[in-house]
Amino acid sequence: MNTHTPRIVHVDADAFFASVEQVLDPRLRGRPVLVGRGVVASASYEAKARGVRTAMSFREALRICPDAVVVPGAYEHYASAAAHVRRILEEFTPAVETASLDDFYLDLTGTDRLYPDLRAVLRRLQQRVEDDTGLSVSVGAATSKLVAAIASRIERPRGLGIVPPGSEQQFLDPLPVEKLHGVGHVHAAALAERGIHTVRDLRRLPLEVLVAAFGPAVGRQFWERARGIDPRPVSGPVVPKSVSRETTIAGGTIDLELLSGLVEYLAERVGATLRSIGCQARTLGLKIRYADSYSAVRHAPLDPPTNDEKALLAAALDIFHALYTRRVALGWVGVSVANLEPDRRQNDLFDAEANRRWYLNRGVDAVRNRFGWNAVFYGRGLVLRRHYATKPSGLVLSTPCLSR
Repeated sequence: MNTHTPRIVHVDADAFFASVEQVLDPRLRGRPVLVGRGVVASASYEAKARGVRTAMSFREALRICPDAVVVPGAYEHYASAAAHVRRILEEFTPAVETASLDDFYLDLTGTDRLYPDLRAVLRRLQQRVEDDTGLSVSVGAATSKLVAAIASRIERPRGLGIVPPGSEQQFLDPLPVEKLHGVGHVHAAALAERGIHTVRDLRRLPLEVLVAAFGPAVGRQFWERARGIDPRPVSGPVVPKSVSRETTIAGGTIDLELLSGLVEYLAERVGATLRSIGCQARTLGLKIRYADSYSAVRHAPLDPPTNDEKALLAAALDIFHALYTRRVALGWVGVSVANLEPDRRQNDLFDAEANRRWYLNRGVDAVRNRFGWNAVFYGRGLVLRRHYATKPSGLVLSTPCLSR
């Protein structure tokens, strides 16, 4: 490949939910595992080998595989594992797009000198993910997202498919039409009625015929994908316009120590999120809702803009003490930041405190990324642990977004 040829890589975690459960509970390794409620959301390869498939009812799955272990699943575990995988991928290239929770696109275009042996670097990537997370991934590489995604799924688990430039049509033609993204069971059945079973069959149909049969949008999509046409670039993460964390307080409370602890915890979560997306905020807001449904909200500027929870907490507590003026229990509290901008902060040689905070935050983030959020707690957070249970991603509060 020359430096002008796209190098698009698709990374897809194998049997993701079930594999995460096997990592979390080593007793499940080597056993058929089903994840979901009512229908199978994910099945381990041990279960798939017995004929279990995603979206199958549990009744049917357990009839086929009666010794399967059923796990309801917990999204926070999967989100944490996916974030870990993404951080590993970002060590190979900053151009990483999360397509869904368990699959990613990487753009290695222009890395020929850095990665002259593409196959070797992709094997290294697979091994790195497995060593660090215990999860296996299948990888495909091509000149487009469409072909790379198909190549990653041809041979699983731990598959590796590379489609050299110029061989895309040769690769696609013999495949069943269902392998093309966007061709579901209904469309595949409609094509089969017309004698269309492979991508080669589909490619031989004129555009006008496909448009007449499936409409202009779907018809053109089928025509393009049968030819491997997919101009979509790998897009990085979308920077949010704001970040917020909030929680409901069961039964309400007037305990100022508890409320201050919650404000601190929410400010910590906001600060960690800002640092994880490389942003700082110019405005902080705090909203409270009393048990009688009366609400109050106020915003304050952050000067200079920051992502340091100490600065965020100071601003949040100032607002909290100004807002909480009624002797009525609070049932809800939330901290938000807005007017985000890239974190352009440079270490100021003459600001020892700012430097200390910068290194402290970086160290705390590293510890939490490796050992979980509960590895480090600030003072008021210890108060909260008397009221709330903990989990790897933090406290068990009433709002799921706190585990993000």
